[in-house]
Amino acid sequence: MVLLSASGLYAVEKTDTLRIVYKLHGQTRKFRYVFEPQSDGGVTLHWGIERNLKWWSGTYAMSSTAMDSGDSLSLLMPEDGNHIKLEDNETFALISRNAYRNLKDSGVFRYDGVEYELLDKDSRCALGVLLHARDEEGAEIWILDNAFCPLIWQMTGNPLEIDWKAEVF
Repeated sequence: MVLLSASGLYAVEKTDTLRIVYKLHGQTRKFRYVFEPQSDGGVTLHWGIERNLKWWSGTYAMSSTAMDSGDSLSLLMPEDGNHIKLEDNETFALISRNAYRNLKDSGVFRYDGVEYELLDKDSRCALGVLLHARDEEGAEIWILDNAFCPLIWQMTGNPLEIDWKAEVF
């Protein structure tokens, strides 16, 4: 398994995880995420959550094409035992490297037809600098400043009312 670090993904002896805390209509769910790079440039996200006194888990597989040039964020609800291969334009919990480069180079990126504008680079998390952007509707997003794996660290004001924030265990 792998741990996301400020310099990218690297192998570790044990399973290290990020906790992603989702909030929706007063409910809170705490997922554990582990990102595993694939030899072809894709990434597999292994997720888990304790629900009803049982451990639920599954995966989201993102192709190298999605990691390079995806332009859509999958919001498929995790279901126990599901191993989902996302479409070549979809990522989950992160943006594509192309979108990241656009944000860094021009101060904007477009995902799901929505344009996000860079507000600042002043925020930090345990893994490094966060790029803070906002869309015209007021949704705010903080993305880990990491070219290899630009993780969406936090999102608020999401039009689907699904807000989240990552934490390091």
